[in-house]
Amino acid sequence: MPGPVFLSGERVRLHTVEEEDLDAFARARSDPDLRIPLCIDTPQNREGLEEFFEETISSDDGYWFVVSVDEETVGAVMYPNVRESDGLGELAYWILPEYQSAGYGREAVSLLLEYGFEELRLNRVQADCVATNEASSGLLESLGFTREGQFREAVFQNGRHVDVRRYGLLADEWRDR
Repeated sequence: MPGPVFLSGERVRLHTVEEEDLDAFARARSDPDLRIPLCIDTPQNREGLEEFFEETISSDDGYWFVVSVDEETVGAVMYPNVRESDGLGELAYWILPEYQSAGYGREAVSLLLEYGFEELRLNRVQADCVATNEASSGLLESLGFTREGQFREAVFQNGRHVDVRRYGLLADEWRDR
């Protein structure tokens, strides 16, 4: 069960990531349906995940949240890197396969964007996704992100090089939507 609620929407709640949540992260890093679109190509054991939690999730460089619905963890949303001096946040997210296509990702990312633009005072949020991940591109575009570029053959996935798309959203665009 996730910890205390940090942000709440109509159906989803965002909680800070606690060590007890690492099982969901382990699943996301090992399930091919998530691991491949997230460009994670090396498996991690529990010790590696605990190190990841201590060095990355618990650091002061980003904001990491577990997404829950009815007390069940369904995914995560995060700004793994925030450059406060530039007002820039890098967005990342994942939803477990059995909860995809239910709108949970869109609602969770919307909550995180609202927090980023209003509370953190970000001016820009950017996100990258592999060109083969149409669901992720669709989610970003549905929230008003602009496709700003494409890095050709930037990652190796399933035996071939694939492009990575860069999306950006400015605070004014978010507020004016």
